[in-house]
Amino acid sequence: MKKKNNNTNMIRKKILDIVYNSQASHIASSFSVVEILSSVYKSVDIKKISDLDIDRDRVILSKGHAAAALYVILNQHGLMSNNDLETYHTNGSLLGGHATHNVPYVEHSTGALGHGLSVATGIAIGLKSKNFNSRVFVIVGDGELHEGSNWEALMLASHLNLNNLCILVDNNRLSGIGNTYACCSLESLQQKFEAFGLKSFEIDGHDENEIYEIIQKSKATNQPIAIVCNTIKGKGVSFMENNNVWHYRPPGTEEYQKAILELLEEK
Repeated sequence: MKKKNNNTNMIRKKILDIVYNSQASHIASSFSVVEILSSVYKSVDIKKISDLDIDRDRVILSKGHAAAALYVILNQHGLMSNNDLETYHTNGSLLGGHATHNVPYVEHSTGALGHGLSVATGIAIGLKSKNFNSRVFVIVGDGELHEGSNWEALMLASHLNLNNLCILVDNNRLSGIGNTYACCSLESLQQKFEAFGLKSFEIDGHDENEIYEIIQKSKATNQPIAIVCNTIKGKGVSFMENNNVWHYRPPGTEEYQKAILELLEEK
């Protein structure tokens, strides 16, 4: 069997490894956001982030339970050691199951969902006040958009023309309790963003090149940006895809081995 030369599958393999070793949850949520996070970190100045330059780009994972994906991406860019990554969700580790600010280069703790966008809006205002050119990227889950504070933040971002704010929605249509659109419909999410005064796009959330290109293209706009990324929860492992049991359940040994084979298989 040939190994597939696919960077996103290698990211998913690392996520699978650390989640399996710690028997943590949220593997499907981490899998759906891989291409989004990867595109964002390819779009920012990693050196400025590493130096904690005050004029650095900020990345906030509002969908904090996908922390395993964030930590693997930080590791890929030299912002987290292999030794630290391997402690994910183990006793005594800084790397909990939700993204936390006590981890180097994590800008905000997002254990409680629905707050990242408001914080990102505040940071964008602060950067604007200092005439910095850096941008704020915030990755939100579609489920947390049921919370009203997000829409208050969007109104303010639009009112202040925060064109340094870029929102990416991991639109996998599943929350911890079921289908997000059945719980409370978000259709049409792109049109809602447009109505709130944002420049909005709707794309394939697993097409890394398309996400990256939209991020680059959006630099030229004078509005805040919203990119609705249509994704599949559990992407990359067939028995996890669109199966909400993997929101909480960790893989057992047999499931881990099956998942590894799928991620490494030449397709």
